[in-house]
Amino acid sequence: MKKILSILFVVFFGLVCSQTYAQSTCLDYHKKKCQSLSANGYTMSSDSRSAMMRKGQTSEFRIIIYQGKDYRISFCSDEANLGGTVHFRLIDYDTDELLYDNKDFNYVKDFEFTVVQTRTIKIQIEIPEDSAQKSAANTTGLISKSVNQGCVGVLIEEMITPKTGF
Repeated sequence: MKKILSILFVVFFGLVCSQTYAQSTCLDYHKKKCQSLSANGYTMSSDSRSAMMRKGQTSEFRIIIYQGKDYRISFCSDEANLGGTVHFRLIDYDTDELLYDNKDFNYVKDFEFTVVQTRTIKIQIEIPEDSAQKSAANTTGLISKSVNQGCVGVLIEEMITPKTGF
């Protein structure tokens, strides 16, 4: 019995340590992997973030976008483990109105826009599920964790909207 408990403890400890290490490697993923346009006048927003996600998972967070500013939101992901597609939507936080869906634009990984009215928005990110893994999960009840999760970065950049006209 002691031997079984010892083995279970080692396995549990190993899983906790590997998860903690994986989370820490994602901490600044958006700073290291997402392409910045700082040379074009944008500065990184403190709303930028990174997280560990798995295939089939949807996550969201909210930010305030301000009138008179231009924004660029870029997504980057661990393509080896999550695939090349990141599905994201911008949704008005108060009304749930869909403002932008990259699915309509062949899943592009960045979006630039000018804010006409200050509002709070939700940024919703989905990593599409792999059909082969979904099929395997349905038949065996198991999903391989090593190829099913990875880092996702959301780089939010902003600048004052340049004046136009004379």
